[in-house]
Amino acid sequence: MSTRESGERRYRRLLALYPRDHRERHGEEMLAVLMEDAGERTGPRARETADLLWAALLLHLRRVVAADGGIAHRDVSAIVSLLGPVAILAGATTGLHELAWWIKVDGFVGGLSAIPWSTQVPDAPVWLIWLAVAVLAVSRKRRTAAVGAWLGTAGFLGLELFAHSQHWWLEGDAGWVLLGALTAVALTWSGGPARGWELVGGRGIAVLATSVAAAVACGVFGYRENVAEVLLVVLPVLGAVLACGPRSRTGRRAALVLALPAMTVVLWQVVLPATGLDSHLRYARPELVAVLCLGLPLLVLLALGGLPRRVRRRT
Repeated sequence: MSTRESGERRYRRLLALYPRDHRERHGEEMLAVLMEDAGERTGPRARETADLLWAALLLHLRRVVAADGGIAHRDVSAIVSLLGPVAILAGATTGLHELAWWIKVDGFVGGLSAIPWSTQVPDAPVWLIWLAVAVLAVSRKRRTAAVGAWLGTAGFLGLELFAHSQHWWLEGDAGWVLLGALTAVALTWSGGPARGWELVGGRGIAVLATSVAAAVACGVFGYRENVAEVLLVVLPVLGAVLACGPRSRTGRRAALVLALPAMTVVLWQVVLPATGLDSHLRYARPELVAVLCLGLPLLVLLALGGLPRRVRRRT
């Protein structure tokens, strides 16, 4: 192997660390410049290697936080406007389990008539609203779905004030409130479900709906079982990733938004107990707990590029 061929192979190994689309657009041009600068050397100098590695790392980091402007946030919002209402339905698991218990004890008709709805399932009207929003979104009725989404989000907040029994709406279950609000925003100001259909198609809806149904089944029939509780969190996230398209940057960002409920569950049940902060939050003001559980997931979304931000363009 000649000296030049050996040097080219080493440069190509370094350039292989850059993002694929960057290599496709600029790889050969970069290689030509590097080879011309190398002359008769058999490979890059140590400082040159460090510079190339650092540049590759920076490019990947910029992709992670969407600082390169390579994400169409209107498309992210369009996917959320279509799939968000479907993903939210996984939050009805607790109420459905309660309903299933009464039906099991008293039969279908007897259970429905005997259950004290206002105390055992006070959130039922809100989930029915979100079910209607999901049907409207899939039917591409953007404006009506947007109205329903705002009503559903207001319903979450109303339950926190007047029926704080089944969920901790501004604490461990704050992810449903956040996802509801972002879905309402997406339905109001994005390209809407019609654009979402173009991006993920009917297959995406079917995949997410199936994963949500499986998660609800796990939560209803495996209530308080460790494996079922884990699947209740994991299945909707996995379904969101597959539905939105894991190979698409836009799809990955949309899936990140749809994973908000899982974020708050991890925060409330894993991160806070592991750090010992949960014991302090027991005596904290509710406003502080709400700011933490609502604000921290939003910061994660913003940092990872799941929320729109102003991108400075080069002139």
